Amino acid sequence: MLYPHQSLIETTASLFTAGGLDAPIARVVAEILVEADLLGYSTHGLQFVPAYMAALEAGKWTTSGEPEIVADTGAALRLDARALPGQWATVKALELALQRRKDHPVITVAMGRSQNISCLATYCRRAALEGVMAIVTTSAPGNAVVAPAGGKAPRLSTSPFAAAIPTPTHPILFDTATSATTNRMIERTRRQNGQLPFAALVDAEGNPTTDPEAIYTDPPGAILPMGGMDSGHKGFAISILIEALTSGLAGWGRVEEGAFGNNVFLQLIDPGAFSGTDAFTAETGHLGDSCRQAPAMSTDTPVRMPGDRAHALWVEQTANGVRLHPEILPRMTPLLEKYGVSVPNAIA
Repeated sequence: MLYPHQSLIETTASLFTAGGLDAPIARVVAEILVEADLLGYSTHGLQFVPAYMAALEAGKWTTSGEPEIVADTGAALRLDARALPGQWATVKALELALQRRKDHPVITVAMGRSQNISCLATYCRRAALEGVMAIVTTSAPGNAVVAPAGGKAPRLSTSPFAAAIPTPTHPILFDTATSATTNRMIERTRRQNGQLPFAALVDAEGNPTTDPEAIYTDPPGAILPMGGMDSGHKGFAISILIEALTSGLAGWGRVEEGAFGNNVFLQLIDPGAFSGTDAFTAETGHLGDSCRQAPAMSTDTPVRMPGDRAHALWVEQTANGVRLHPEILPRMTPLLEKYGVSVPNAIA
C-alpha cells in the first residue's frame, strides 16, 4: 500500500501531540521518521512509533523546550538535550550549526542525553542540501549489545555513522552501523519468527548464529562488530572512535551512573572556505560518475554511489506515495485508535 508522505507526517504528529508532546516537537519527530521511510530506511522510520509512544506514556521524555547550551566557543558547542526527543534535539543542533557557518566554516556539536535520534541520514541530507558536508554519529551509553572484536559479551552500542557530501546533483549519502546488524533489524526479525540472513550474532558461548533470540538469553549473546568473525576488528576500531566523539566529547558516557539515551556528534564543513564550492562539487561529481561507470561484476547490478538508491526512492515516493513495510501501520493502528487519530488513507 502507498501512503502520501504528508498524510503520514500529519497522522504521526497528531499521535505524538495527543500523547503529550508539544506540537512543534511532535511535528519535527514525525517529519524525521517519515523522511527515513522516504529514503528507504524502513527499520529506522515509522517503525519506532510504538516504542516512542511507550516511552512518552511512561514519562521518560521531556515534552517541551530546547537543548541547553552548556559550553560554547563559537565553533564548538556542547549541548544537554535534557531527555528531549532525539529528532527535535538533533534538528535544533543542526540549525545552530548552520546559523554559524558564515563565521565558522567548521562547526562541531557534541550533544548528550537525548532520546533516540533514529535515522542519521536524514540530518546529513538536510545539511548537504544547504551546501555543506555533514558528519553525524551517535552512541547509546546506557546500552550494550555489541561485543568487542574477539569477545562474546556485549560492551558497545551499534554506534551508527553517517555522512552527506554535496555534489552537482544529489548528495552522496550513507548511514551505517559499526555493528554487523542493527537492534531494529533483530527486533523485526524476531517478531516475524525469522532468522537473520547471515551470522551477525554470537550466542553466550561465543558461537556465531543467525538466531535473533541469542541476544535475549541470560546471560545474553551479542551482536558482532561490523566485519563479523573475519574482520570485526575494523568495526570495533570505528566504534571506539565513535564512543570518543559522542560520549567522550559530550561528557555523559558509560562512566556515568544512570546513563541513558543517545549522545550525538555533529560536524558541518563548508567547502566554500577551503577549495571553494565549485571545485569541491566538481571533484565529488567526477568521483561519483567515475565510480558509476566502472565495469560491474554483473550487468544486472550496475555500480551505484551511496545515496543513489535513497535519492531515487525519495523522488519516487514523494511523487507517488510511501510504500511502508507491511508491519508498520498494523503496529501503529492500535495507538491511533487509542488516541482517536485517523488512520491515513492509502493511495493504492
